Amino acid sequence: MFFSVFLIFIPALFFFTSICQNNKTVCHLTRYWSKLTLYLSFIFPKVEWEEKLTKNEHYIFCPNHVSTLDIPLILAILPIPLQFMGKAEIASIPIFGWLYKNNSVIVDRSKIKDSYYAFKKAEEKLEQGLSMCIFPEGGIPSEKIFLKKFKNGPFRLAIEQNIKIVPITLADNKTYFPQEYFKGRPGIVRVKIHKAINPATFEEKTIENLNTTVYNTIFEQLKRYENNG
Repeated sequence: MFFSVFLIFIPALFFFTSICQNNKTVCHLTRYWSKLTLYLSFIFPKVEWEEKLTKNEHYIFCPNHVSTLDIPLILAILPIPLQFMGKAEIASIPIFGWLYKNNSVIVDRSKIKDSYYAFKKAEEKLEQGLSMCIFPEGGIPSEKIFLKKFKNGPFRLAIEQNIKIVPITLADNKTYFPQEYFKGRPGIVRVKIHKAINPATFEEKTIENLNTTVYNTIFEQLKRYENNG
C-alpha cells in the first residue's frame, strides 16, 4: 500500500525535490502520502496530546522505535514540516531511495565521522525552519528489549541549537506492524505526544540530564500503556 500510494505522489515529489526545490512542500506531500497509506491499510492513529505544537516553531522529535510503521505514522500525525534522520541503507532502494536521500538526513552508524556530519546537516535543516525527527535508540531494537538505551546525539543537538525536544511514545506499532511483516494487521494505534522540553529551563543543562528526562518520560508512558492493556 505504501508503494502504491507513492506512485501517485511521484510526479509532485519529483517536481518539488529537483525542479522547483521546496523542502516544506515535500514535507506536506509526504504527510498526505503517509495519511493515505495508513487509512487505506485500515490503521488509525489514536493521538493524545499533552500540549499542542506551535506551527511557526520547530522542534526535535524523539520517539521510541519499534516498527517500520513508525515513520509514516509520525509523518501523518504531526502537522508541521519535518525530516527524519535515518539509516543509509534505505537510500539504495530504487526510486524511493533517491527521494529519501534528498529529503532526509542519512547516516551510516558504523562510521563515527558519518554520524558527526549527519548531525551537522541536521543543524542546517533546523536553521532552515524544518523540524527534525531522530530515533534516539538508533534503530529498531530486538523485540525482547522494552526500551533501548538512548544515544546522546539528538540531545546534544537540542542543547547546542537551543531547540525544544518533544518525546513521542508509540504504544502499538510493534503489535500491528511487527518486523515479521506477515503478522501485521489493521487496528487502532495509540500515540502520545508529550509536552515539549526546553533545554534552557534545565538547572543543569547537560546532555545526560536531557537524555534521562526524555528516556524516563517514554519509559513511564510505555509502562502505563502496558498496564492498561
